[in-house]
Amino acid sequence: MSHLLHFAVLILCCAAAVPSLARARWVHGMPRTALALWQAIGLTLELSLAGLLFSLLFAPANQGLLPGLARLFTGSAPAGTDPLRLLAALLGALFVTARLITLAMTYATTVRERRKHRTLLRLVARTDPALPGVDILDHPAAAAYCLPGRDSSIVISTGALRMLDPAHLGAVVAHERAHLRQRHDLFLLPLLAWRRLAPRSTTLGEAITAVRLLLEMLADDACCRTRPRRDLADALSRFSGGHGQLPTPAGGFAAADTGLAPRTARLLAPEATRCGVKSLAVITFAATLLATPLSLFVLPL
Repeated sequence: MSHLLHFAVLILCCAAAVPSLARARWVHGMPRTALALWQAIGLTLELSLAGLLFSLLFAPANQGLLPGLARLFTGSAPAGTDPLRLLAALLGALFVTARLITLAMTYATTVRERRKHRTLLRLVARTDPALPGVDILDHPAAAAYCLPGRDSSIVISTGALRMLDPAHLGAVVAHERAHLRQRHDLFLLPLLAWRRLAPRSTTLGEAITAVRLLLEMLADDACCRTRPRRDLADALSRFSGGHGQLPTPAGGFAAADTGLAPRTARLLAPEATRCGVKSLAVITFAATLLATPLSLFVLPL
C-alpha cells in the first residue's frame, strides 16, 4: 500500500505545482531549465496516474509494477485478484491507451492543418531574393510566423514588412528560425494532446500558456546570440502598437503571439548573470521528481 500512497502524493504535488509554476516569474531567467521542470512534472503526473491504477492490481502479490505487467502479458494473473482491482487495472490500461491515441490524433491533426496552410501559401504567397527562405504574404495586417515540420516555412506579411526596419526584420526572422531549428512544436504536443482529454481545464490552459511563453523566450535567446537584443525588443514593441495581427495558424509559432510585455521587458533589462547553482538545483529537483515514479515501477509493492 505504500506505493499507492506515494503515487497519490505525487499526483497531488504535481497538480498543486502547475498553477504556481505557471504564474512564477523566476522561470523567465532560466527558460530552458524551467521547460525541463515542466516536462518532468508532466511525465511524473502521467506515470503516477498509471502507476496508482496498476498498483491496485499487483499490491496483494507484492509485485513490482514492471514485473507484474510482464507476467500479466504472459497470461499469469497476480494472486488476490478481485473485480475491483481488475477494474482499476483496466482503467490504467484505458488511460495509457487514451494518451497514446490523443498524442497520435493531435500530431496527425497538426500535420494536416499545416499541410492545408502550406497549400494556401503556395497559391497566395511570394518570395523575395532579399529574404531567402521566407514566404511573403500580401496582407495589411502585421504577421510573422513559422510552420514547423518536415517542410518548414517562415511567413511574413507585407504589413509587417512596412512596419519593421531591416534590423528588426532580421531579428524576427532569426527568432522564427530558432523555433524551427529547435522543434519547439514537439514540446507543446503532449500538452495539446491533454487538451483533448480535458478541454475545459483552466489549469491545463495556464500550463499551455506558460510553456508557450518559455518557448518564445528560448527563441528570443537564440536570436539574441547573433542579433542585438534591442532590435528584437523594438520589433516586438512595434507588433504590440495596435497594427492588427493575423491569427497564428494551427501548429505555428508567431513572433508576437505570446507574452509581448514580459518578453520585451526581459530583452531590455540588463542581461542577468546566469545562476548555475539555482539552475542545478532545479534540474536536480526535476530529475528526482521523475525518478520517483520510475523507481516505484520497479520496486516491490
